[in-house]
This record gives sequence, structure tokens and C-alpha cells, in this order.
Amino acid sequence: MRVRCAVAAVVIALVSSFATWTWATAQVMGYTPVPHKVMSSGDLGFRVEGLRGETPVGRFVVRVNDRWVPVDVETLGPRQLSQR
Repeated sequence: MRVRCAVAAVVIALVSSFATWTWATAQVMGYTPVPHKVMSSGDLGFRVEGLRGETPVGRFVVRVNDRWVPVDVETLGPRQLSQR
């Protein structure tokens, strides 16, 4: 019974410390939202979603059928660099 209480206390302490650290990190890394504005050059642009200090925060977008769509480069996967 004492071992279970001790394990439960350690788990609760770890979870609460992780939650506190996560919340504090989110507060430091946060940014001030601004109205969305796309800075573009043709069909490639950068959508500014906020400011972190004086640094713009946002995402890359491409124009598809006259709409700005976010870019998702992670779905491309690894590519072969050379052909043999």
C-alpha cells in the first residue's frame, strides 16, 4: 500500500511539473496575433499570422485556383538524391 502511494505521488509530481513546464514554455514562445497578410511573389507567399517581438511568425503558402493554401512539405517524404 505504501509503495502504491509513493508511486502515485511520484507520477502526480512528474505530470504536474511537466504541465507547468509546458505552460511556461508556451507563454515564452507565444506571439502576438495580427490580421493575416500574405507577402507574395507570384504563386509563392508567406502568410504572416503574428509577431514575436518584431519578427514575423507564419507559414509558407502557395496560390491554387486564386486561393492561398498552406504548404505541407512533410508529406513528401525522403527523396533520392542521385540516380544510378
